[in-house]
Amino acid sequence: KSDYPDRGGSVEKYTVRKLRDLSIISVSRNRMLVIACDSNASIGEKPMDYKKISYEEMGVSALKVPLMEVLATGAAPLIVVDNLCVEMEGFGRRIIAAMRNELERHGMADKVQLTGSTEDNMPTSQTGVGVTVIGMLCDRDSRIGKTQKGDVVVCVGVPRDGIIDKYSEFQSDVANIGTVLQLINLPFVHEILPVGSKGVAYEAEQLCKTVNLSFASREESGIDFYISAGSSTAVLCSLQEKDFSKLNTCLECPCDIVGEVV
Repeated sequence: KSDYPDRGGSVEKYTVRKLRDLSIISVSRNRMLVIACDSNASIGEKPMDYKKISYEEMGVSALKVPLMEVLATGAAPLIVVDNLCVEMEGFGRRIIAAMRNELERHGMADKVQLTGSTEDNMPTSQTGVGVTVIGMLCDRDSRIGKTQKGDVVVCVGVPRDGIIDKYSEFQSDVANIGTVLQLINLPFVHEILPVGSKGVAYEAEQLCKTVNLSFASREESGIDFYISAGSSTAVLCSLQEKDFSKLNTCLECPCDIVGEVV
């Protein structure tokens, strides 16, 4: 807990805690700020970039990971901060435009403030991007810690690392911001967690660990449990197994049961 004096001289108390890759700050009895960040390096169109893709594609990849992490908690995103280590003219404007277009595609452009900075003092030969997302979460909307014993864990989308197994952000089997928005609106889905670079098995264990339970895998699912999911090409969710068929009919991405909560 931290004490900060306000301008009137009184002291406000804030509780800051870490949950997986999130920072959560309590701002009142039933409201919290949820903060997520992610970085992309050496991905783009600069001469020294390791992975050559268009800035239109990279802008989507950079935005989606922290935004999906905040949305998955049930929070309403308020601010997206893009720190672009490239010049504004040319490359920077294209990345920002890609992020704006992606927000518009998912009906969020008028709900989220997009701000940030570019590097206009130093010449750059390699791309670097950092994105931070800040959202407001009310207790009544929280999906944190809702996983239950006996739930199945479902992988929505196909984990791909983008290097060995290349993909486009616009493929039908790649999870995106819209996937999380759909899951949030399904009352039978208990908890949601985007998959990161450590893979499905790690994230499934983290999902269960939050509620002091364990993950028992079903490796016959056909999903690679250990490959990086790149820019969250897959999302995990927990629900009762009887609701799995309903989930399948509600989503465009493929769904596979990867284990259960014990």
